[in-house]
Amino acid sequence: MDVWPGYSDGQSTAPEKIKAKAKAKDERVEAPWRYPVLDHGALGAATLRKKERRYEWTFVRYGKSDYKLVPDDPVEVFPPTRPEPWRGPKATELQRAEQGARFLRTFYPDIDVQAELIRDEITEDTRLAQKLKHEDPYAGNMIAVISFHASRKNMAYIAVPMGETNCQLNMSPVVIHPRTKVDLKPVAAPVYAFDTPIRQIVASPHGEVGKGKPDPMLGVRTMGSTIFMQVKLAVNRAAFTVEPAPFLTAQRSDIGDRHAVDLAISPTNITVGYVVNDTGSIYRCTAPEGKKLIELIHTGDASKRSLYRIAASEVRETLLSVSDKSASLLDLRAGKRPHALHVVARPDVVLTSVESLSDDHLIRLVSSEEILWLDERNTKKPLLSVKHGREIDITLRAQTHVMISSPLTFLTSRRNSLITVYDVSRGSDNLVHLYDAPYALPPALRPDGPHLGYAFFQQATLSGSKSMSIFQLSERGSISLLNLQRLSKDVAQETPNSARRRVDWPPDVLKLKEDADAARSDLGPLAGKAHSIVDLQPAYQRLFVERKHEDLAAQTNVVFDTLERMPSFWQDTEVGIEHSLTTFDLAMRSGPEPVEASRNDWFTGSALDCAAGYRALVQGHLPHERLIQTARWHLDISSFIRCSAPELEEDPQKTLENLARYDLADGPDRTAPSFRQESEARSQLALDLALASDVFTHKRPGKNALTSFDEDMLNISRSTEAMSLGELEPPPVHFGFLRPIPKEDPLGESTPAAGTAEVAKAITPLGVRLLLQEWEVGTDPAQYTYHDPYDEKAEVPVRLQRPVKVPIVKEGQYTKGSGSPATIQTQRPPAIAPSVPKAPPTIVTASQPFLPRRPLIATRSQDVLATTPHVPPSGSQPADSSAAPPSSQQEFMASTQVLPGPHGGRPVPAKKKPVKKRLGGF
Repeated sequence: MDVWPGYSDGQSTAPEKIKAKAKAKDERVEAPWRYPVLDHGALGAATLRKKERRYEWTFVRYGKSDYKLVPDDPVEVFPPTRPEPWRGPKATELQRAEQGARFLRTFYPDIDVQAELIRDEITEDTRLAQKLKHEDPYAGNMIAVISFHASRKNMAYIAVPMGETNCQLNMSPVVIHPRTKVDLKPVAAPVYAFDTPIRQIVASPHGEVGKGKPDPMLGVRTMGSTIFMQVKLAVNRAAFTVEPAPFLTAQRSDIGDRHAVDLAISPTNITVGYVVNDTGSIYRCTAPEGKKLIELIHTGDASKRSLYRIAASEVRETLLSVSDKSASLLDLRAGKRPHALHVVARPDVVLTSVESLSDDHLIRLVSSEEILWLDERNTKKPLLSVKHGREIDITLRAQTHVMISSPLTFLTSRRNSLITVYDVSRGSDNLVHLYDAPYALPPALRPDGPHLGYAFFQQATLSGSKSMSIFQLSERGSISLLNLQRLSKDVAQETPNSARRRVDWPPDVLKLKEDADAARSDLGPLAGKAHSIVDLQPAYQRLFVERKHEDLAAQTNVVFDTLERMPSFWQDTEVGIEHSLTTFDLAMRSGPEPVEASRNDWFTGSALDCAAGYRALVQGHLPHERLIQTARWHLDISSFIRCSAPELEEDPQKTLENLARYDLADGPDRTAPSFRQESEARSQLALDLALASDVFTHKRPGKNALTSFDEDMLNISRSTEAMSLGELEPPPVHFGFLRPIPKEDPLGESTPAAGTAEVAKAITPLGVRLLLQEWEVGTDPAQYTYHDPYDEKAEVPVRLQRPVKVPIVKEGQYTKGSGSPATIQTQRPPAIAPSVPKAPPTIVTASQPFLPRRPLIATRSQDVLATTPHVPPSGSQPADSSAAPPSSQQEFMASTQVLPGPHGGRPVPAKKKPVKKRLGGF
């Protein structure tokens, strides 16, 4: 046995860890080149070989093959037996959670389940379903061809599951036509039924039947158990039917109380089967003298669940076992331990399958990245590796068949119909070569997509011939056939006789297809709720066709009662209304309770929505002026409505004439009810536009006036702050008609109660209040001029303080509809401070006469003290007698607090340095 040269010859397949220095921790350490790896555009390996008396170079890529695979057109030979598969929910997880909650309340009203719990369970179920769809360790090949020689005739049957739940086993005979064409004779009736759905089918290799030889075996793995069955010919052999009988059943309790993930039948002794569970433990199943015997031959790791696959050898009693990271060879003779074949070092690469040993001593090992060829006699390193370039797929599987004395490896997957052919074999120089570039076969199943497996069939008497057939099983249970021929490249390709896509099926088989096409997946009552269909034709018939019109006299009485109650709406309403109302809202709330209420008042309608209501509008009975007088505030928005409905006029009759442009064209086909409905719709629209033109509120938009008690408490608090040495904080901003609503604090802190001063401070932070205190409501913000109190070079204005606006109530100034005089609203309550701040505020005693407070602009303490003229304590300078309080009742108080500003600080001696001067002042 020769191998290609490598860097680390003689080492194991598991690469050693290369230790790097501390400085090179971030650098990537490449594994040594150990075996040739072929990829697109790579030579792989080369070596010198002696040929006659000279040496020449030989490469892994050994030119091109002299043969090619010629496929025929694919044919559907068996109809589908199941409905269209369910591709998953189209609704989002939130919608599915709502549907699940509605389902539980409908079918299980006694169970109280929170919506969050349902949403979490649906999210986890969706994640597990997606993971199981791409990484299902229990998925296996569900189609197999079993062939045997009986009565001097070679017979073959294809075994597939059928039925809506895949619980029935169908076995249809394979017919071989002249010119080595293979076809299928479908049988509609199943031959056996299982309790649980079928997950995998395995057939024994070709053999003879009779003369003391055992019948061919068929292994079927279901979701509940694994059954090994003997396939026997029926009494009436002319009907080409078989009768499978259970030979041995391995229950879950027999294999360590675990689920089986793969099975195999020994080629050397077909009465022996092997089963591996989801922990990697392998069991041998036999039935000597009719007694079931299941024994453990290899113990797996119970703490680790992984992907496990097994394959039996064709030459001796050995077994190949594969997990996601390692492959081993089990010699079932006594005293033999498992021998490691290959170990995957990369965490993103997993092993997916292994093929049984053949006469060439080569092992084909498939991973998610490449296909490996190993020699069972020397497993220190692979002989060759070819990258297949596919995504991570645990259903990748390799099958090798000999055609014209050359083995071809077919790489398949259950995710799609792509079949890649690799012409890799051992050459005359005893080295493994790739004789042709990998190529793909046309898909046998159309349209392409996920399927349930492949079955490769080649006549046993023509082993190594140029013909082979591929059967593919779809998700719906249909079988497609693709015949292949390996011809020389010099021979012209044969043209197929007919491009048939489907065979002529008997009536009973054709009925299977018709039933499957008409059937739908049964997803339970929850899916029925999601896909239910409701006919709304009766509702439309009742609303628009069979409408019952009330008598005009009855309509007139209701309309006039509503018009009489509308002017006293504000007095009769006990509950305060916080939002504005239109004339339509007043009419609806003043009228009787509607018979058919809606979520929207506009669609519910009012008592004026009739012919009598429009007549009252035209005749001027609508109390428009009285509504304006009784309301605190009114706004006419007819000009705004004309932007979108220019047909609106002050005169309802003109509005009706403008709307006549939208009438239908007159014709002989129009009936009298059509004209009547058109006239009613036009008058109704004119009435709706008129009722929506006025807006009323129960209070005037603006700021709420503070009550006397609130004003007194605020003045006391401001006086306390003025006497304190701390900085004065601007008062909270009082909102008028539009008020913000405090929401929950994003940091999770507690929020103050509604209606308190803390709420206003929380909504308007300190920076916002400092900006708003410099602006007087009603003045132009563009004319505001900012004066920096700390700028010593700036000129001091003559009046550093804005004039105080004392609210004066004019005689006869009252709000419309109210009996109290209107007050001027200010942006904030008045602050308690003297107009010319010379000293701390005066403390009023009981003997002092009461003087009205003069409201001043609230400013910060440092701004007030910095912008007022300095008053010396001697009082030599004249002062304003009107602004200064009596000297007998107020004494100047000395202050030792250092004040900021250009005039703050005490006089500094000249001998001290300026950098060390100490500021002070009064």
